Amino acid sequence: MKIDTVVLLLCLSVTRAQGDRTGGPENDTKNSLGEPQTGGSVSNGAILTELRALRDMVVEQRVELRVTQTQLQFYKDQLSDYKDQLSVTQSHVEEMRKDNAAQAADLVTLKARLAASEGEVNDLHTENSALEVRVSLSEHHVEELKAENEGRPKVAFSVGLTDSGDAGPFNTDTSLVYSKVFTNIGNAYSPVTGMFTAPVRGVYYFRFTASDYRSSGRLGVQMYKNDVHIMFNYVSYNDNQRKYVGNAVTLELEQGDMIMMRLPSGYSLNDHSNNLNTFSGFLLFPM
Repeated sequence: MKIDTVVLLLCLSVTRAQGDRTGGPENDTKNSLGEPQTGGSVSNGAILTELRALRDMVVEQRVELRVTQTQLQFYKDQLSDYKDQLSVTQSHVEEMRKDNAAQAADLVTLKARLAASEGEVNDLHTENSALEVRVSLSEHHVEELKAENEGRPKVAFSVGLTDSGDAGPFNTDTSLVYSKVFTNIGNAYSPVTGMFTAPVRGVYYFRFTASDYRSSGRLGVQMYKNDVHIMFNYVSYNDNQRKYVGNAVTLELEQGDMIMMRLPSGYSLNDHSNNLNTFSGFLLFPM
């Protein structure tokens, strides 16, 4: 029940009480002389005073109530603001949780990549170590080959027949002396005798070319090892077109063995500055 309703009921009760007191002799009192005296005015004044006091209290309470309502509304507004801020904060917290979850996933991925990279690095270290061993072995082999090569004889020659033109035909087999020396490493070929003498026991490679152009005749050369016939290459012709023959062979020679080229009886050659007749050879490897 509201305060102003209470005050109204109290006023009605006081008015009814006043009527009861003034309406009958039972409510009168006597003074010290024995004269009747009514007590309504004193009671009414007290009641009015109390009513004023109650009214003032009601006014104060109304004021306080308004202040309280104002404060309550202020607190409600603040609570609403706090709720909004809390909602925003919760949204931020949720976003941060999502970000943290994403960062955690990225961290897991990075850790996996790092582990894979470390594995690859370890593999590379292993491969590098193996390569270092292989390089070291290769360098060792190279050094061995260098040492072996330094001690190995170096033999190679290449010579041309002549610039003077025709050679042959002769009535007997004739040794060919290739007088134009292009290369003669080891000096195993003699431009005086036309012979190659093996300086060491080993396997040698030899090749030759031969050419002639005369209108009729026979073109051919022979190779000999010491006095042993090795090969004979030739061609017969009846025109004035230049002819060519050539061949090659690999021979195992003992130290001191000799290789020479011979022009058979009745055969001829023709040479000039283009070096159409050549004789070459070199040591493949010693034995």
